[in-house]
Amino acid sequence: MSKSIEFSFPFLILRLKSNIGFMDKLSRFPYIKSTGWVFLYLMPVLAFVAIFVLLFTLSIYITEPVIRDSARDAGPLSLLLIPGINPFLPIFYGWIGIFVGILVHEGAHGVMAKALNIPVKSSGILLLFVIPIGAFVEVDDENYRYKDKSQLNISGRIIAAGSGANFIFGLIALLLLVSVVGTMQPVSSGVPVGQVFLDYPAHDSGILPGDYIVMIDDADIIDINDLGNELSKYNPEDTVQVDVVRRTGSHSFSITLTEHPDYDDRAFLGVVGLPVEPDLILNQYQNAFGLSSSALIYFTFPTGNQIIVPYSSFMSSFYTSSIGDAAVPLANMFFWIWFINFNLGIFNSLPIYPLDGGQAFRRSLYRFFGNKLQDNTVILISRIITLLVVFMVISIFVFPYIFS
Repeated sequence: MSKSIEFSFPFLILRLKSNIGFMDKLSRFPYIKSTGWVFLYLMPVLAFVAIFVLLFTLSIYITEPVIRDSARDAGPLSLLLIPGINPFLPIFYGWIGIFVGILVHEGAHGVMAKALNIPVKSSGILLLFVIPIGAFVEVDDENYRYKDKSQLNISGRIIAAGSGANFIFGLIALLLLVSVVGTMQPVSSGVPVGQVFLDYPAHDSGILPGDYIVMIDDADIIDINDLGNELSKYNPEDTVQVDVVRRTGSHSFSITLTEHPDYDDRAFLGVVGLPVEPDLILNQYQNAFGLSSSALIYFTFPTGNQIIVPYSSFMSSFYTSSIGDAAVPLANMFFWIWFINFNLGIFNSLPIYPLDGGQAFRRSLYRFFGNKLQDNTVILISRIITLLVVFMVISIFVFPYIFS
């Protein structure tokens, strides 16, 4: 009998019987077996998407020097979905996304096996010391070998369930992400402050990035032109009343203007307006669904190009939400669950043995060519395809440094 707790430095393995019971309950849901067929036919589509992404990335590395330079600046670690190593992957949200992704992946294998009456020997959680980093399911599939054509559809559905579940779960997280962003709206009208210059009047008075300048003295400020026109009426050393609105409420500051750093005769407040309209950023994010290039915004890290992501640490101060302060952490969590599950789904579908896609590919060779090909030939073909795809994956890491 398997031990409930095993320790193999630095990993701790917890085997949970309750997990098997939970998977057994899920396997009784209607259409679970039919979903297995959907996953089975979805897997080659996901593999195609993954190969397309690899080839497209390699092509732009070759043809686009700016993107190639950006990849070099980010470094090869930016391609690894490992929190604490990838500079763009936040540790907290990253580990949540990875743990959820692995839990969904392995759990789907177990649920599909149960639905198809294949015993699950054990399941549990893998911890790095005390940090949960993954989940596992051991399926008793000894009787479901490659060459037994009567059983290939069963084993194929079990294998495909992991990647398919990751993909579907990722889409659900994406819908939740867009729903959360749909609750957000700009804090105010006026001029959003994108930058405050250190040791200039606005900074010394307490104006912050994320504030909206709505009034100077008695003049309403609607846009950046209004702000420039109004400031042009004053001279250095004049004192003005500046009203701002931020997420915490309205504030009024008495500010003595200074000389413009480039023009001695112009008054200077010391702020730069946000280069984009906050409401346009929201509309772009909420309406990017579809097959157009605008959908690529859903692959933009909130820790990367922050100005186009409304829930990033920089942009979030310009918005409020009907669900309160929970909107920003929820949006970040849903983004990383979506992004990591999507990548797990397509990567595990690649025909790389022993990944799920590689196992499915080898089983497909037996299914369609088993009578024509010898075992060694099937294995050789599988290994060649594996090496070709692995070469493409490795090329993603090295191409930015080859082409300078």
